[in-house]
Formats: sequence, structure tokens, C-alpha cells
Amino acid sequence: MEDTADVTKILTTLPPEDWRRLPGRPRITWMKTFLNNLESHNLTLTKAVNTAQNRSLWRLLVASDATYS
Repeated sequence: MEDTADVTKILTTLPPEDWRRLPGRPRITWMKTFLNNLESHNLTLTKAVNTAQNRSLWRLLVASDATYS
């Protein structure tokens, strides 16, 4: 995946420091949920990106997660 791809930018860009969540919104962000899911598989974001390059290994990982849900 290119470094300039929108997906890469979304995963690697942090929100501005003065950004605040609107009242009533969940405290846990999508990114925190995503990182917690990766952590449950002992993966960092970088390791997950590298693992996803191996599609058969990534499918195994995702399939194993689906059996525990």
C-alpha cells in the first residue's frame, strides 16, 4: 500500500491536540477498538500491516478471530 493512500493516512495520522469528542459520544474510539483487537492477537499496527501482506496468513488470523466471537 502506498504511503499516500487514504487508508494509510487514516491509520497513521493523529487528530489535532485540541480536538474533543462531542458530548454523548462513546469514550472509546474506533482506533482504540482496532488497536485492542490487534493487541489480543499480539500484533502492533506495523506487524498487522506486514501480516496483511500475506493474504493466506491474514485470512487464517481473521478466521480464528471469527470463531471466538
